[in-house]
Amino acid sequence: MNHFPRCRGFTLVELLVVIAIIGLLVGLLLPAIQATRESGRRASCTNNLKQWALAMHAHHDVHKRLPYGTSRTNPQGLEASIVPAPANPPRRTFIVSLWPYLEATTLASKYNYDEIFITATNRPLCNTPLGVYYCPSDRPGAKAGGNNNTNVRAVNYIINWGTSTYAGAGRRAPFGWLGGWTWHNQLPYRTRFADITDGTSKTLLMSEVALPPQDSVIDTRPHRFNDVGSPGFMTRITPNSSVEDDLEDCTPYLPCRVSGRGAMSLAARSRHPGGVVIALCDGSVRFVTDAVNIGTWQALSTMAEGDLVGAY
Repeated sequence: MNHFPRCRGFTLVELLVVIAIIGLLVGLLLPAIQATRESGRRASCTNNLKQWALAMHAHHDVHKRLPYGTSRTNPQGLEASIVPAPANPPRRTFIVSLWPYLEATTLASKYNYDEIFITATNRPLCNTPLGVYYCPSDRPGAKAGGNNNTNVRAVNYIINWGTSTYAGAGRRAPFGWLGGWTWHNQLPYRTRFADITDGTSKTLLMSEVALPPQDSVIDTRPHRFNDVGSPGFMTRITPNSSVEDDLEDCTPYLPCRVSGRGAMSLAARSRHPGGVVIALCDGSVRFVTDAVNIGTWQALSTMAEGDLVGAY
């Protein structure tokens, strides 16, 4: 008799079982992989904010003060009422002031400080992407959208404007305006570390804000180079709150409602699960959860009121 060897192979049932096991393992591993990737992105975001904080300290070492949050005069330091307003005042924010300390000296040397940020000379400089502008958990390379702000870069990192609205409430936070808000009539101030009597380790310097999903979205939140955009965040609400931001221009990719410029209020927000990365005035950087107590969050934003900061 002729004996033929039997061909061994997988049955259909066995193949289905193997595929199911592989699918189960992938399902178990994928969240862990995503969490590891987010951990790396958050570490990079933390490093970015550390660079901003060091730049602030370097500016303070040279000028003996932090930069203006926003400015409309050149040279800076004579921020009286500008009435009637110049046809094209030299509007800019803290970002341009920090370029020399963010390894962007070429941008700083080419910038025309007598002109607004969107002139033919200055717009290309404000449209130059820097890695330190972006949290990798968000949308690196994004631009601010809408009207004449198009083709300047969006920035994830902004300054502490205090507890109230963009109109300001006096010298309560490291950045802001002294008086009420009117068009072309701001009166900003600069802060010394010695002015922060609550302690630099207990006062917010900067935080992050999430960007719109597309460059074309008209929304105030990405506009960091615009002195009446959104260079600062407020602690009226806690990070990533479901309560609306008050904005001049608004699309509901995050909670928001349209308000006048002076009434604008912008919360710290991020793409990190559960909280935001913040920098304190002593240069330290840490993660603050969305569940931070509102009283603690607001106490962190004031600089000379003697309020006690609870655990966070």
